[in-house]
Amino acid sequence: MQLTLQIPDDLAAALTPRKEGLPRILSLGLRELDAEGAAGFSGLADVMEFLASLPTPEQIMALRPSQALQAQIDALLKRSREGDLSDEEDRQWRHYQYIEHLVRKSKIRAAERLRQA
Repeated sequence: MQLTLQIPDDLAAALTPRKEGLPRILSLGLRELDAEGAAGFSGLADVMEFLASLPTPEQIMALRPSQALQAQIDALLKRSREGDLSDEEDRQWRHYQYIEHLVRKSKIRAAERLRQA
């Protein structure tokens, strides 16, 4: 598919040497926008910042969603089970599922490190 866009000159100048990588740039940008779009929780960005701080295994094991976030997740889970999610809620639900997957993987590795210590 071919797509024509009008963009500012400075952005065009920055993208010109990277034009072969434009599909990847757009894909990454869309993922970042999706991460920002979760109401009240930037989700992936917050988790990545936490993990980038190089927390101890104990800190990783103690990581839990806030009460407000847990309530939001519970509400989405209920609506998902009822098959009653809007398109935006479905996107948000998939977003939270992915974050949960990353957190679980981190906790598995943290638990392994604790067992080895």
